[in-house]
Amino acid sequence: MLYRPTRQHRGRHANRVSAGSQGTLATWTQSLVSQLVSERQRSRVADRALDLYTNDGMAHGLLETILVECVGTGMTPSFDPKVAWIGKDQGWGEDYATRAQQVFEAWGLDFRCWADAQRRLDFYGLQALATFCWKLDGIGVFQVVQRADAMRPLSLALLPIDPFRLVTPSDVKGDVYDGIEVDNDGAPVAAYIRKPGVSTLRATTGDCDRVSVYDPKTGLPRLLLVTGVRNISEYRQDSLLGPIIKEIRDSNDFVDAALVGALVRNLFVLFVQDMSSTKDNTPLSDRVLEMDKGTVIKGAQRELPHFFQHHAAPNGYRELFEGIVDRVGMASGRGAESVLRRYQASYSASRANMERAEQLNDFERTVLDTRFNRPAVSWMLYEAALHGMLPVSPDEFRANLYALTACQFLPQPARHIDREKAANATAIELSTGTTSYERIYGEQGRNWRQALEQRARELAYIKQLEQRHGVQLSPVAPTGAKPTATTNQQDKEETPDEPDAS
Repeated sequence: MLYRPTRQHRGRHANRVSAGSQGTLATWTQSLVSQLVSERQRSRVADRALDLYTNDGMAHGLLETILVECVGTGMTPSFDPKVAWIGKDQGWGEDYATRAQQVFEAWGLDFRCWADAQRRLDFYGLQALATFCWKLDGIGVFQVVQRADAMRPLSLALLPIDPFRLVTPSDVKGDVYDGIEVDNDGAPVAAYIRKPGVSTLRATTGDCDRVSVYDPKTGLPRLLLVTGVRNISEYRQDSLLGPIIKEIRDSNDFVDAALVGALVRNLFVLFVQDMSSTKDNTPLSDRVLEMDKGTVIKGAQRELPHFFQHHAAPNGYRELFEGIVDRVGMASGRGAESVLRRYQASYSASRANMERAEQLNDFERTVLDTRFNRPAVSWMLYEAALHGMLPVSPDEFRANLYALTACQFLPQPARHIDREKAANATAIELSTGTTSYERIYGEQGRNWRQALEQRARELAYIKQLEQRHGVQLSPVAPTGAKPTATTNQQDKEETPDEPDAS
């Protein structure tokens, strides 16, 4: 008999707003709270996170930095069907990958935004939106819909859904966590989405639409839930800005205090202290002398002037601010140097910090691949198979869906400071077999087969022009460049053997 634990034993609904809003651990309430309280707490944290992103420079810059580092200009798919699994040859696989790439470009990269049901973003923009919602609201929700249109290459489209509409009805029966209904094993079955126009927090099942997560025919998700699930009782994560609300608030307080201090010190130049028992009856306006180089106050006898030092900063302000930045960098996983965009330490320390941040980016890309990229592209390929755009029948595609949808999403190209060193490193990696043209061109958002075909056509055309006009158009190696191992080997093969000196 299958044991079905109750909600209280399955997990906990933590008070998600305590330390972030009150600023102290002493204000924590009990860890087990009611469902309605949990919904309110989650809504308050989400509202605070959105307010920080909109109105706070540090929070806005931090979230935008994560989007640029993780997604950037977009993650390009490189299709690689597992032909050995389905009994096909390599030529068939290359033809399949070329057609799949063409379908992706027509559907996902057209500026008419066929991939988006709202026709606002292309597929790369939807990747950024999914990551943005995941980091800001704890989850990104997209529904796979059909938008039949004679101008569209495919009827498939992705409809972004506001994560705030994902709610747990107050009268629902069964295990529903953060608006996600799960089965006995904890697998998501359906989601409850608040209907448009319903604004009440305590929504009922009549106020929501129950949307199934998976398609029974293909097994693909019809509701893309972009999140990293770690606790079964909290299907959506907290906002990235939730744990550092207090840090950012303290930072703003320190900055405001410093600005007020600087303003006071610049408005007032000196303070005059009267040391005598008698007062001068001369009006202050008659004692002020305006000059081109400044203002002079004529002092009376026994008056002591105290001048304000404009360069004097508040004691310990820099240490306090750096401490806050360190904590924000730790909470975001990016480090203080990435938050400040300032690399004042040694190169090795800065490089180590950037490597740790890149490891976190790789993890987030993996979540985005499994929860958004791969399911969306699988739906695209399935409809392409239905319309005869791929050399495979729909039944064969469904039977070998994983093998036919295998692809690798390559991140954006890295920006190199020293392009010469980067080019030499790439040449060494190619010669040693530690990289491939697929990865090199894929990181540039280009198809490696098309790029090599274009390079071959260019070299053939250059050779024809050289023979026709008798000129040298081939690239010449720069002065001082070291010949590669291939060039040395060719020279040895072309040079006749010399007689042995012995």
